[in-house]
Amino acid sequence: MKKKVFQSAFYISLILFMSVWSSCESDDPIPAVELTAKVELTGVATGSTVDELTIKVKSIQTGVTKEFIADAKDEISMTLEEGVYNFEATGKISYAYTDYEGQEQTKTESIAGLTENISISSTMANRTVAIQAFITNSSGTGNNPAWVIKEIYSAGTKTSVGNKNYTNVQFVEIYNNSGETLYADGLAIGETGVISSSQPNYYAADMAESTFVHTLYSVPGDGTKYPVEPGKSILIAPYPINHPAEFDPVDNKLLDLSIADFQWYDDHRLALQVPEVPDLVKHYSYSATIWILTTQTNRGFVLFKTDNIADYVTENMDIRKNNAGNDATAVRLDNAKVLDAVDMGHPDKIKVKTISPSLDLGFTYCSETFSGKSVRRKVSHVESDGRVVYQDTNNSSVDFITDADPQPKQFKAS
Repeated sequence: MKKKVFQSAFYISLILFMSVWSSCESDDPIPAVELTAKVELTGVATGSTVDELTIKVKSIQTGVTKEFIADAKDEISMTLEEGVYNFEATGKISYAYTDYEGQEQTKTESIAGLTENISISSTMANRTVAIQAFITNSSGTGNNPAWVIKEIYSAGTKTSVGNKNYTNVQFVEIYNNSGETLYADGLAIGETGVISSSQPNYYAADMAESTFVHTLYSVPGDGTKYPVEPGKSILIAPYPINHPAEFDPVDNKLLDLSIADFQWYDDHRLALQVPEVPDLVKHYSYSATIWILTTQTNRGFVLFKTDNIADYVTENMDIRKNNAGNDATAVRLDNAKVLDAVDMGHPDKIKVKTISPSLDLGFTYCSETFSGKSVRRKVSHVESDGRVVYQDTNNSSVDFITDADPQPKQFKAS
């Protein structure tokens, strides 16, 4: 009996020892790494100075975000545990310039930058993380004559009768955010080939110069056929009809899209061509049937314009292996010719950018598919003549209302 008691005690002691040893092993502290995050400025005046620099560091593993504020200049020292992080920088730059009258002036502009998936470890030889930052231009500057994507309704809805998934009410609205008449002729819209919830991004090495889209449609015309006045828009939809009248008059989840200016039409039995509404020119689509916008709101959209777009598409087809090892075909768009960009992705599911941070630093999204919600750009201000001006800082995380109620052809101050 004593022998059995002794053996039991021995095994209990051994189990306790192993538990303590295992606990100690799992509780070993994660090494801390001292490093410097430094902003590198692109396309800014020589001699510019950085102020109000803030860097947000988000852990990919835990989702925890820490914020660091610089004491001075363009860099911040910090200590992080080993892991993989995203670094987002915001701040202001000030620089001197000579105006058209020869007077010396000082200008201050906002900057922003993002560097993703940086592995931090105690074995790093280089302890400096470089964050490429850009001026966050407002509408009407740079290569953008103030076309902006005002609203994207891609999530779709569920019908009141039958509770069926319904995507036929999708639309994209493009707005003239300037104070002058613009012509929509040749204006193209594309949807990115990769999704923000999948990694790696097999276009990552080329994203600084190009955006890769797997659909591209453009407005027809010779250059002056489709004028759009200041504060007006063009609405494009696959089914430009009055959906409640056609399907269910009492279904308040459907929309009247007979007000659409253009239709993206795919020659397929599932499509419905509306003769009264002009078709967009189809340059390329990955779909063998009809183009359905991302219901999961996890792809990006860009507005693009170039001379002779048909030839441009022919010369810029890109074929490479995707993450599954299959050939992926897309149109390579020059970022210098992108007029506006909106990247989409749910914060809990984002793994990659689908569009360069220089075009859109952040993301917007709808929380659920078939929710009857859209993403809609926020209003910046209203001019004295009543014209609504939409916010455009090249950061969809702050420029857009998530889970918005669709408002096609409605321009409201709130």
